Amino acid sequence: MAPVSTASNLSVRTKSEIRTERVTNRLLDAASKFFMERGFEATSMGEIARYARASKETFYRHFPGKEDLFKAVVIRGARMVAGELSAVLLTHETPEKALAAFGELFLDRILARGSISFQRMMMMERERFPELVQSLRADGRERLRASLARYLDEQVARGRLRKMDTAVGARQFLDLVAADMIFAATRCGRPKPSKAQIRQRVKEAVDCFLHGYQA
Repeated sequence: MAPVSTASNLSVRTKSEIRTERVTNRLLDAASKFFMERGFEATSMGEIARYARASKETFYRHFPGKEDLFKAVVIRGARMVAGELSAVLLTHETPEKALAAFGELFLDRILARGSISFQRMMMMERERFPELVQSLRADGRERLRASLARYLDEQVARGRLRKMDTAVGARQFLDLVAADMIFAATRCGRPKPSKAQIRQRVKEAVDCFLHGYQA
């Protein structure tokens, strides 16, 4: 029998990876739904497998336990949001436009009902998953701040912003945009603000930030 070509092997591996990714995403999507609706304790691995149209063997091959699945759901969500937000920080855009786009998208995502549900669940489960809190800082919050700091560095280099500690500047901007709003949503149960309210809040934050840092 003639040997299979390298190109053919590459094609087979790629298709296998795609199938694996699709199954993994179905499982994570299903798990996200059940964790948000029922919480960690009440969520059944069997229900998730059935909802995701996956056998238990397939399920446990990807995620040996419910804790592993929960960690994967939370980290995937944090990475997706961080990546989406980083994408709007375009170097050629002025700070007024880029920071406004970033701030509005940040509030829209972080104050969404699903996001608030997960933040509340993390507060309840933080003793069970202390290492997950550290992972979230690395995969979510710190990655987000680093992306924002890089954008600020670029704007300083272009002469649009004055020299600053951009790590501090990134933290200050995020605090101006959302600190008390996240607290109000997670601890006080306030509903998500309207688009107009989000836009106004971000405008105020951008104006305040640029008052201190615009060149």
